[in-house]
Amino acid sequence: MQQIRTCRQNSSRFCRQLFFDRVVRILSCGAGFISLGTLAAIFVFLLVLALPLFLEGQWGQILSLTWRPYQGHYGILPMIAGSLALSISAFTVAYPLGLGICVFACGPGPRPLRRAVIAVITFMTAIPTVVYGFVAVFLLVPILSGALTSRSGPSLLAACLTLALLILPTIVLFLYQTMRETEKRTRLTSASLGFSPLQALLLVVLPGSATGLRTAAIMGYCRALSDTLIPLMLAGNAPQLPTSFFDSIRTLTAHIALVVATDNSSPAFHSLFACGLLLFGMSLAVQFMIRRHDASTKPLGGKWLDLLSFLAGHRLCRMLIHVWSGTASALMLIAIGGLVAFLLRQSLPVFNARLFFGDAPIMAAILGRAPVWDGIFAACAGTVALVALASLMAIPAGIGAGIALSQYLHGRLARALRFSANTLAGVPSIVMGLFGFSLIIFLRHTVAPEANTSLLLSAFCLALLILPYMINATAQALETLPEELRLLGPSLGMTSLQSLRRILLPAASRGMLGGIVLSMGRAAEDTAVILLTGVVAQGGLPRGLLDKFEALPFTIYYLAAQYQSADDLHKGFGAALTLLVLTVLLYGGARILRAGMENEWKN
Repeated sequence: MQQIRTCRQNSSRFCRQLFFDRVVRILSCGAGFISLGTLAAIFVFLLVLALPLFLEGQWGQILSLTWRPYQGHYGILPMIAGSLALSISAFTVAYPLGLGICVFACGPGPRPLRRAVIAVITFMTAIPTVVYGFVAVFLLVPILSGALTSRSGPSLLAACLTLALLILPTIVLFLYQTMRETEKRTRLTSASLGFSPLQALLLVVLPGSATGLRTAAIMGYCRALSDTLIPLMLAGNAPQLPTSFFDSIRTLTAHIALVVATDNSSPAFHSLFACGLLLFGMSLAVQFMIRRHDASTKPLGGKWLDLLSFLAGHRLCRMLIHVWSGTASALMLIAIGGLVAFLLRQSLPVFNARLFFGDAPIMAAILGRAPVWDGIFAACAGTVALVALASLMAIPAGIGAGIALSQYLHGRLARALRFSANTLAGVPSIVMGLFGFSLIIFLRHTVAPEANTSLLLSAFCLALLILPYMINATAQALETLPEELRLLGPSLGMTSLQSLRRILLPAASRGMLGGIVLSMGRAAEDTAVILLTGVVAQGGLPRGLLDKFEALPFTIYYLAAQYQSADDLHKGFGAALTLLVLTVLLYGGARILRAGMENEWKN
């Protein structure tokens, strides 16, 4: 009887394990479809709200050169031209610099100096976009106005230079990783042919890194085209065709941020969603281009290889390459050094308790018993609440989707969901904010007439924005585990759920935790999403999920545009330093966790 009872218990336990295994599989696969559903929802919402323009036959006005909404002119061609002019000019500056920095980092120079250059590039990825823009408003714009032209104020040139600096890490890190892996694979071949380090770089590494060259170019240009804060703060926002680098322009992303507060029935309002559709289509096109170039592994050849052979064979050309790569690295170091030095000089004298709490008692302000009118404590609290809420939404779904992609889904479905996650990662943040704004319009006309922008809506849109980072981090952490570890669970008679819970997830925890921290940093520094979904300048401490709120990125942007005194300006610099420290800590923690996981498996 005891054996029968034990057999029944084991059978019951095994059935429960199979049941929970199936439940986890269903939930994980369901989480994997969130990215696909989000992409479909963004497209449908933007299309529905842009459709009145086409049904009323006003598409011709949208494709005109005049934007005067109060006179019935709704042309967005100047904004399209402004976006193309700014993105192409910034990319034209950044890509040669990025390639030169990669040549320097992979070349024959001193190793400590090469590592220092890559370390600075990595640090640049943690600098929030709004900090670039804020410092450039008070440092770069006066320099350009005084040194290059008599015209003052923001311009295409100021936005171009700042945006080039912003996209430089994207270009360098994509390309550097590919070049370093190619150099490791071809090191013995280059040595056997008697190539010098520079000749090996030009004749072997660069031709073998063709895919990285193309991907870095695509990702860099996409980053330039989708940015909102830099053109909003530095380009001048005049809806006109640019004729010189000193003209004021307006981009599509800045146009959406500026006009979204109008009424919800005019053609001017509906034209914003046409702009969103255009940006959304561009992000889809970029993903298709990346997939196409990833599928093509052919190295550079023909005229490009002849050019590289010519450069490697002439002493003068080799010297010019050294000058070019060294100059590119020096310019990057000078620009970032100047940015950080200027920020520290302006912010450190006011970086104290008064910056955060003003005249309010510290403990009373922290406990919410005293309002803080002249400090940034409410913005810090709003940022923390926003990041925490967005992380609570994104982390479980991202982990579940990553598990589904790495463990359960295969074939076309897995490729489709991976493509949707990568595409969602490339959606401009202003388009995600516009999606949240359109969601409120939908709720007002259906089930919730009182629906409004709020902390909850901002956190939801930010969660969708950072969801792809969690999905990719989880999937990559699980897929890079050793094969023997994957086989350990089945060899011990474990179900897939038991193997996942007791072996695979603990082993991949550091990589997953790095993805979590990286996602939190991305949520902390974003401004475009919250700009359209609930942030305000004087909201105080967040009292509930449906209330307006303050956040550090918007506080910095608002003070750059609306400061009334030197105290306001100093508060803006203090807020910029606070946000920079927060994001550096988060991004640095993510890199340390990832490096620790890699070293653990190497050892």
